[in-house]
This record gives sequence, C-alpha cells and structure tokens, in this order.
Amino acid sequence: MINLELLKQAVMDSRDGITITDARRSDLPIIFANPAFERMTGYPLDRLVGHPCGIMRPAEDASADAARTVLDDGDGCEATFASRRRDGSRFWNEVSISPIYEADGTLTHYIGIHKDVTQRVLLERELRSKTRDLATANAELEKLVALDALTGIYNRRHFDERLAVLWEFAARNADPIALFFIDIDHFKHYNDAFGHPAGDRALVQVAQRLAEIFQRGSDVLARYGGEEFVVLASGMAREPAARFAQRLCERIEALELPNPEAPGARLTISVGHVVVTPKAGMRPAEAVERADRALFEAKTSGRGRAVGAVEVA
Repeated sequence: MINLELLKQAVMDSRDGITITDARRSDLPIIFANPAFERMTGYPLDRLVGHPCGIMRPAEDASADAARTVLDDGDGCEATFASRRRDGSRFWNEVSISPIYEADGTLTHYIGIHKDVTQRVLLERELRSKTRDLATANAELEKLVALDALTGIYNRRHFDERLAVLWEFAARNADPIALFFIDIDHFKHYNDAFGHPAGDRALVQVAQRLAEIFQRGSDVLARYGGEEFVVLASGMAREPAARFAQRLCERIEALELPNPEAPGARLTISVGHVVVTPKAGMRPAEAVERADRALFEAKTSGRGRAVGAVEVA
C-alpha cells in the first residue's frame, strides 16, 4: 500500500493542477486544489474552496457545459475549454475528470487533472489558419493556371484536361458530347483597323457573350488560341447543338462591333460543331478534328455561319 504522506506530497508537488469537487452538490464546489492549480488560475486556495470550477469559465464557453452533461451521467470525461484567470486573462484548460465512488457505488466526488495548453491551442489555431491560407492560395494558383489571362475563361490546357475526363465519363454512360469550335472572322483585319488593345477588348466581349450562353456547370468554355474559342457541352444532342451554334453566330453579331471586312460590316464568328457519342477505341482527337474541319468549312463557305459535322455515333 502506498504511503499516504508520499501520495499527498506527490499531489502537492505535481506540475499539473489537481482539483477535487463535491459530486453530491449540483454546483460541484471545489473542496481541494493543489498549488499548481492555484498558480494556473491565479486564485488562492481560500478563493477556490467552496466555489464551483465555473468561476474560471467565460460565460460564452459552451464546451464545459457539454462536459457537465457527461458528468451528470456519472461518467468521466476529457475536454479542453477556455478558462479565465483571476486577473481576467484567458487560458485554455485541458482537463481529465474522473468520478470517485464509495464502496456502495455512490458517486461522491470528481478528481480533475488540469493542464494549461494555451500555447498548444494557439499554435494549432495558427497552423489551421495557415493551412486554410495555403489551401486558398493553392486554389487561386490552380485557377490561374487553368484560366486564360486575357479573357478570364479557361485556357486550352484546362480544356484538354476536361475533355479527357468528360470523354471517359460519356463513354461509360453512352452520353453524347457536343463540341463547338468558334473563330472570329477577319480578326487580323480588325486588329489592323482598330489596334491590338481594341482587339483584346473584342476578345473579352466575345468570351463574355459565349459565357452567357453556356452557363451549365458541365459546360466547358475555353480560349483555344488567338481568336479561336471552343466549347464542350456534355449531354447535348445534334439538333440542340445545331440551334446553339446558330445562336452563337447571332449573339456575337448582336454585339455590333464594327468590322469593315466582315459581312454586314460587323464582327462575326464562324462555328464548326460536332456531336459525339464516345465508344471503345474512339479518341477525343477524332471529335476535335471533325469539329475543326466543320469550322474550316464554315470559314471557306462565306463566314458568319455555323456548320455541323457528320455525327460520330
């Protein structure tokens, strides 16, 4: 049997705060606290004995209430919650509470082992904050890598990546994919006539107008290079794709950007489109090539129009 004097000395010399509370009273008053607990809280023993541990807890802290609910069931618990020293300063108290029972099973007291873990909690919070900041920065970086710097829509690299993913998905589900290749007509002449800054503004306006048309979360609109844009629309059949292609031509012409070289002296686009239902052995490049050929046909047959390729089934 351990010597009681040794046990008492161990409790008094412990670097952790130790308290004993009366479980027979609803407010759980402290009946004992060791010197480490006095140093931790700033309260002398005579200000602790007879008072509930709640004198150290900020009123808005709810974690200690949750711990109290567990204690009311006669169970022990471990919790970390905000506490308040006598001088009003805050600290984080990590406490392990165990019930003490009489021989007949009556709950009489709780013993609490308290640690000031303020530095650890603050470091953990700082780490979480930095982790969130890093995640935000990485997300912004990924976004920048995926976007075209001028127009703010996706770039060709991101389009190629999304096409590969959505192609596999469509193949598994036998879903159609519509591809639209879009080229601004006589854009070199537009730049020559109005200057490259005006050309850049025109590219932005065209991109914005296209984005207004393709608003589904599954649609992928990208600047493919120069004055060429591309759209991937999952689940779109041939007839809706043809209507969309014609609508693209109309909506861009409705911008009423002057272009002396274009039909009607307005900036226009040519559109080549194809609908593909991917199957085993088919590659995305086949659909891209067909849409590109359809665009070439639209350009060589007068511009300012949409041409659909033969559907790839």
